[in-house]
Amino acid sequence: MKIIAICGSPREGNTYSVLNVIKDSFPDIDYKIFMLRDMNFELCKGCYSCVLRGEEKCPIKDDRDMLIKEMTEADGVIFSSPAYSHMVSTLMKNFFDRFGFLAHRPRFFDKFAMSLTTGSGYGAEFAIQYIDKMAAIFGFNVVPCLDLNVRPGKVKEEEKQFNKKKTIEAFMVLISRIEKGTRTKPTLKFLVPFQIFKLISEIDSKVFSADYKYYKDKKDFFYDTKINPLKTKIAKKVARKTILG
Repeated sequence: MKIIAICGSPREGNTYSVLNVIKDSFPDIDYKIFMLRDMNFELCKGCYSCVLRGEEKCPIKDDRDMLIKEMTEADGVIFSSPAYSHMVSTLMKNFFDRFGFLAHRPRFFDKFAMSLTTGSGYGAEFAIQYIDKMAAIFGFNVVPCLDLNVRPGKVKEEEKQFNKKKTIEAFMVLISRIEKGTRTKPTLKFLVPFQIFKLISEIDSKVFSADYKYYKDKKDFFYDTKINPLKTKIAKKVARKTILG
């Protein structure tokens, strides 16, 4: 089993320490930590080339494709960030920006993901919601998050042990989901965006050439699965109403 952790912390602080608790507690698992701060990973230019013409058209040539390869080869991914001002860190936000094309053309349907945040208690829920949402949009099967409260200053030993216990338990849930391999069932929450992107790609096939190539052979969802015909009908109706009015 291979699991990677992508860390959006600008320092080797609480978030990094938690990721290392996992590393030390599960030595038999192929586990890597990628610190975005130490990588060649530039700011998104917002040019939209990756969405319109394909991710290979991104003008930035850095470690992005290496991370794509690592996520593709992993069974599970931990997206981790400290909670700053009710949100993920700048590094983590830029990570999701750089992979924005996956919102249009998701691919990680056979992979599992967990969000991990550390903070002083208030505001972390918004960071978690954002990470969970982005991971799900990219296709990942999202397991329950790990949200750790770490107060500023010297941390008491009992608090360290409590957080260690929570960390190990959360990681074991991720392992269990990977071993079971059960995918998240498609709901209207995902069926509607699928139909919206598919319809847009058909209407503006020249503008959204990458999306058109991705969606042209797909029917009712991103991959073959049993879907209630009524839900498909509703999703198509909502998509047409949203796009065509």
